[in-house]
Amino acid sequence: MATTKTKKAASNKKTASKNPEWDWEDFRPEWANEGIERITTELEKWNDKLQIRSGQFRKESQNRIEKGVQQIQDELRKVPAIRRAEELRTEIEKNIDAGVDRVYARLKLARLDEVKKLERKITQLNKKLSALEKQWAA
Repeated sequence: MATTKTKKAASNKKTASKNPEWDWEDFRPEWANEGIERITTELEKWNDKLQIRSGQFRKESQNRIEKGVQQIQDELRKVPAIRRAEELRTEIEKNIDAGVDRVYARLKLARLDEVKKLERKITQLNKKLSALEKQWAA
């Protein structure tokens, strides 16, 4: 019996909430509407302020993090082992570049930067040639 009463009560609540004729906003007094508007406006202002502060905090945090990372990098560069590792890295890079140059020279191939230089020179020569052809034609 108790379950049938609760089912009926639940079904009555559902139909009452679905009924478009009964809406709280229709019965709410004007002073309540004004209060709700003021509260909404104030909440929007607070939200805007919060967004601004959040952005400022994000920027400041990023700057502090970058400054801390820079300080750590500077301190690490002072460590003899890391200084030596950087020296070795530059030496290895030079040796690799020299080895690649030797391979290209033995294979009689041009490197990409050399090809680009040649392309630029060819483009310049083509422009000069077309200018000379226009002069002779005139």
